Amino acid sequence: MTGRKRAAGGEEMPGTGAIEGLLRRIEKPAALADGQGVIVAANEAFCRRAGLELAELRQRDLQQLCIADVTPLLKGTVAALSSDLLGSPGADGAIPLSLTRLEATATDDGEPPAPERGWCLLELLDQRVSLGDLDELVSARCPDGAVLLHLEVLQLDLVRGRLGIAACEALIEEIAHRLEAVLPSKGFFSRQGGDRLLALLPGSMGIDAVRDLAGELLASLEAPTTVLEHVIEPSLNVGISRCPEDGSEFALLLDAATRALEETHRQPFSSCCIAAPVERSVQLQELLARPLALAIEQEQLELAYQPIIELESGRVIAAEVLCRWDDPVLGRQSPADFIDVAEATAQISSLGRWVMERAFEALHRWDVAGLQLEKICVNVSPLQVQDPTWSSDLLMALERHRLTPDRIVLELTEGNIMEMSSHVANQLRDLRRQGFHLAMDDFGTGYSGLQRLTELPFSEVKIDRSLISAIDYDQLQQAMLSAVIRLSEATGITVVVEGVERSRQRQMLLTLGCRHGQGYQLSAPLSDLDLEALLQSQIFPAA
Repeated sequence: MTGRKRAAGGEEMPGTGAIEGLLRRIEKPAALADGQGVIVAANEAFCRRAGLELAELRQRDLQQLCIADVTPLLKGTVAALSSDLLGSPGADGAIPLSLTRLEATATDDGEPPAPERGWCLLELLDQRVSLGDLDELVSARCPDGAVLLHLEVLQLDLVRGRLGIAACEALIEEIAHRLEAVLPSKGFFSRQGGDRLLALLPGSMGIDAVRDLAGELLASLEAPTTVLEHVIEPSLNVGISRCPEDGSEFALLLDAATRALEETHRQPFSSCCIAAPVERSVQLQELLARPLALAIEQEQLELAYQPIIELESGRVIAAEVLCRWDDPVLGRQSPADFIDVAEATAQISSLGRWVMERAFEALHRWDVAGLQLEKICVNVSPLQVQDPTWSSDLLMALERHRLTPDRIVLELTEGNIMEMSSHVANQLRDLRRQGFHLAMDDFGTGYSGLQRLTELPFSEVKIDRSLISAIDYDQLQQAMLSAVIRLSEATGITVVVEGVERSRQRQMLLTLGCRHGQGYQLSAPLSDLDLEALLQSQIFPAA
């Protein structure tokens, strides 16, 4: 840029060269306007947040960017006069600005400036937009479509427990800065609260392009950073929705992106999930509801058991029960899909009863054979617990197979616990008093964290794999898991770590004092016969 720019009437604006250099050195979005309110210079950050190229900005005046009256600032003669002008992003493109009137001291050629030629330095008050702003942005600034990303920062509860609230806020702030830096020029973002951020990207994108963009975005956000002298390797999940495929209103986009984010907490634990159209849920119900009912009635389902291992000895101490469905016509179905259909079509109680009956039968058979399996873990939906006959059915099934409640672990995910009614919570407390174990599954995925451990009488907590993905080399993950283990020792809660994939992870878990683990490095899910053979080998090891 040169030191002389033309003002609105075509007259050159003197003395801008030094301030243009200053603007380039300001990290925050900033711009320079002449005494008549015409923008003459701006840094890249300001252009990016305004969603305009510099050439376009130079055609705007302050009244076009702000909904507030800027005339007093432009006519003032005080050396430094500032005001906050809160615009609301909308069809007119208004943005929140802070204006400071500056007096020019000299022109580039040494001549004193005219008194009326003061400058206004503009800075964006807030580089993020609110949820209300986003609703307007979808309709006003995304006429050709948009992509909404719902980002979740994992491990935040444990960071707070280990390093304090200041560290949490510093980590979120660093991720926010990174997010702004990598978003496309017309992208906007907002912190939803807690561990969640939203990013809105104008423009229509296909599934593959969205997936590629999300991968690049996560790679940038998850680079190691230093917070309060601790090296942190952030871990994030993202759920994605698209406009108009998932709706044209922001509320619909947010619902779809949130559902997609919740899917990242299921198997196979992907960090990115793109929302399926709402119609897919309806189609799945229409497709699977009747075949699922027949499969339950005719016992066409199968159970698999993933061992929980004592890390030091390698001994199987428990097994998580998993349900599998291979329909003769439709083929193998995703557990996430058919369980959702079971919940939506009021079949979850009958499915749950079938799972418990078959699992209890297998456990009794292993007891009779003299095999040593202390407990089995069964996943429970709050909808099952709401069934008035569920508790009595559970107790009668135990009696039929001559088992005691202390052999059964009822697993509930953090998400289910968050949505649980007081009636369901009371039912679970009653079961705990009768001797059943309660386990919080997927601990650390951001729904609730340490606080929820005190709200139900949990006897076990299962650490989500995202919290130990780098445990063999990440000191922060090591510190956070150590904190959870210390808490468990103080409260008598058993810790089971999920997602053990490498031998080095297993070794580090042992070093940190973790006793129990689950994952493919230890054992894949097994059929009942394969688990029986594994249990047999523990009693009579091969010579």
